[in-house]
Amino acid sequence: MPLNPTQTKKETLMSRRTAWTYCLTAALACGIATARGAENKEHHHDAKAHHEHEGEHKAAHGGCLNALGTCENGHAEVKLESGVLKLWFVGGGADTEKAVRIPDQQIILAVTLNGEKEAKSLTLVAKPNELAEEKPGECSQFEGQADWLKGATQFVATGTVTFKGRKQAVRVEYPKGYDPDED
Repeated sequence: MPLNPTQTKKETLMSRRTAWTYCLTAALACGIATARGAENKEHHHDAKAHHEHEGEHKAAHGGCLNALGTCENGHAEVKLESGVLKLWFVGGGADTEKAVRIPDQQIILAVTLNGEKEAKSLTLVAKPNELAEEKPGECSQFEGQADWLKGATQFVATGTVTFKGRKQAVRVEYPKGYDPDED
C-alpha cells in the first residue's frame, strides 16, 4: 500500500527505500557512538584500574614495556637476547604496536644488574628498520651488546632520550616492565 495515495508504485518503493536507509544510518551511528563511549569509559587512570588496563598492552616484539613518563605518553619495549639489549620506542596507551622514531643516534643507559649497587654503562646505537625507511637520527630501534648482560635475569636501566620533541627520562625495569602509575 502506498505511503501517500497519490504516489505511484515506483514512488512508493523509492520512499520506503529512503526511509529504510535513514533508519539504518541512524542505527549505525547510535551503535558507533555507544561503542566509542564504552571504549572511553574503559580507559581508567587510577593505579588499580590502570593495572587492570595493562592487560590490553601488547609488546609487539615480545619484550617488556616500560612507560616513558606516563603510559599515555609512550613506551620503551625492551628485550634481552644473549647479551644484546634491544630497545624499541613505541606509542602510548594501548597503541604499543606503533613505532615512534626519535632523533637520537645513540642512547647511554646506566644499568644495574640483579640488584647490584653499582651501575654499568651501556651504549645503544640506532638500528634503523630499512623496510620502514628509517635511518640514524630518525629511528625507533636501538641495540647494545655487553658480555656482562649474558645470563642477566633482571636489571634496572636509566637514561635520557629525545622523545616526541623533548628530553625524556627513560627507566627500564627488566623483565617486569615499568609503569609509574602502579607505584
